[in-house]
Amino acid sequence: MKKVRKQFILDPVKIRRARKILGVSTDTDAVNGALDLLLGNAEIVQFHQQFFECIQLKDMDQSKFRE
Repeated sequence: MKKVRKQFILDPVKIRRARKILGVSTDTDAVNGALDLLLGNAEIVQFHQQFFECIQLKDMDQSKFRE
């Protein structure tokens, strides 16, 4: 994987929190981990959207299933 050098101004509290949550020791690893999570979540959202379009749920009113 090719890497590029970037310069950002970031909130140090957010970086510390990300490092702690991700269990990493460097700011770079924290940013990379956060980006990986974001991209993974985007894939999950896309899958859910495609799945629900396929099954075409129309009405999930639970009262209709009770007797």
